[in-house]
Amino acid sequence: MAEPSQNAPTVAEEFLVETRAFWARLPEKPLFFALLGAWVALFHFLGHCSFNFTDKPSLFAWMWGAWSAALLEAEHGKLVPLVVLGLLWLRRNELLAAPTRRWLPALGGLGLMLALHVAAFTVQQPRLSMVALAGGAWCLVGLVWGPAWLRQTFFPFLLLGFCVPLESLGEGLLFQLRLLVTKLSVGIGHDLLGLDVLRDGTRIFNSARTFNYDVAPACSGIRSLTSLLAVTTIYGYVAFRQPWKRIVMILLAVPLAVAGNVARITTVIVLAEAFGQHVGAAAETNLGYVTFGVAIGLMFLAGWLLREPPAPAGSTPALTPPAPSAHLTKSWLSAPLVGGLLLMAVAAGMIHHLQSRQTLGRPGVLAEPQPDSPRWRIPLPETVAGLTSEAVPPAPEELSGLPADTSFGKRLYKLADGAPLLLQVVLMGRDRTSLHQPQYCLTGQGFLIEHTEEVRVPIARPQPQEIPALKLTASKVFETPGGQRVPVRGLYVYWFVADGAVTAHRLQRLWWMARELLRTGTLQRWAYVSCFAQCQPGDEEQTFARVKAFLAEAVPEFQRPPVAP
Repeated sequence: MAEPSQNAPTVAEEFLVETRAFWARLPEKPLFFALLGAWVALFHFLGHCSFNFTDKPSLFAWMWGAWSAALLEAEHGKLVPLVVLGLLWLRRNELLAAPTRRWLPALGGLGLMLALHVAAFTVQQPRLSMVALAGGAWCLVGLVWGPAWLRQTFFPFLLLGFCVPLESLGEGLLFQLRLLVTKLSVGIGHDLLGLDVLRDGTRIFNSARTFNYDVAPACSGIRSLTSLLAVTTIYGYVAFRQPWKRIVMILLAVPLAVAGNVARITTVIVLAEAFGQHVGAAAETNLGYVTFGVAIGLMFLAGWLLREPPAPAGSTPALTPPAPSAHLTKSWLSAPLVGGLLLMAVAAGMIHHLQSRQTLGRPGVLAEPQPDSPRWRIPLPETVAGLTSEAVPPAPEELSGLPADTSFGKRLYKLADGAPLLLQVVLMGRDRTSLHQPQYCLTGQGFLIEHTEEVRVPIARPQPQEIPALKLTASKVFETPGGQRVPVRGLYVYWFVADGAVTAHRLQRLWWMARELLRTGTLQRWAYVSCFAQCQPGDEEQTFARVKAFLAEAVPEFQRPPVAP
């Protein structure tokens, strides 16, 4: 009688067998997971004090809220930890073959990550706490399993950096990439292909103005660059063993992003020239895969040029039981555990102390509390130099997207020729994220920021002074009901002010706020003041002169006299 045939194991069954074998060979499990559990608990209960995306103190809750916010374009952060675990699983045999020993010098790195988290918690910078979270977990790997494991896991842990929302970082770099993509695309279309195509900043058009495109951030911005950077990092880690080749693949992300976007925009130019605006617009919307297709193809080409010889046969270790060693038989209740827990306890105590002494500073603008509301009233002048105005309520997106104690003051003034001028003050409460990047206000309305410069706004009273401000010159093309495209210019002037401090620069504001929090425990209550006016192309200088004259009269009515700190 024939023996019944046995079914081949399923993928799930094979994975379960592999997992059990790996778990059986993994040394120092109680020690590592005890430390990791304490590390996770610290960042869950004392993770952050910035409540823009959540009202909970858990850094993990803040991360999930940030990843889910459409404005930050960071939804890929939800997948990155799974990718990292997958990469570690692919190299599990190499990890188990690495020498294993407890390594107390890793406590120094753990202490540095805790210090970073304490500072980040105090100054409301949860992105830095995310770096500390990942860096500290990596240090725990070294503390329990030694420097060989640190080297083997460096690139996977480096990939965790893509969890951090980067929308507010590298704004200047990303704009320069957009300019580069525009210049190269127009150069190819005009000089190589002989097409009638011109460029103005990041806007592309032909001489007859029958088509007009803007190389927007969605084409060459943070999402495109971040995605390619993640792909090249993963590919470099999987495809190469030599560290320098992995680094080269990471550095290639920027030129690959540029090349992919140039291919896409050039395709749009050719189609628009050949078949008209509507075909080019459809291609611009639907051919996003061209960017990544070209970039990924070039990445594989670079990988082929840098290819390494196959690993020698038998170089991958088998899952055999490890030989017993003295350091593995020691009790897990030892110096690494005690030292790690002690450092975490000290950090928790420092966070509690710094938070308990924190006070909220006086606003740099005139404001008054309102009964039964966390928001303050900001009384802007109803008339300025004879110009009448009307109050403008905050937009629903501002009320829902910013912390509940964010205060607003908005008035729309009519200039002598009837042109509108918007004056706005946004005042933070206990959360610094009340003040987003002012550039969002313009780009969210469809304007393209073409030029940024620092200017001085002269104020004559109560004493002569000059307020440092940034002036953004932006453009937008409106389409009339009849289909006519009308270009306009926008001038956006803004600065930040707190009690006794004023600056035009966001990074300086954050530095001053962090310095005061760490030095005195005072959270400066910053406001950002902005003034926006539209004009026809060519009238920018005249309009800016009118804006300065308006601000010279209006600012003394609502802003306290700034004093350099």
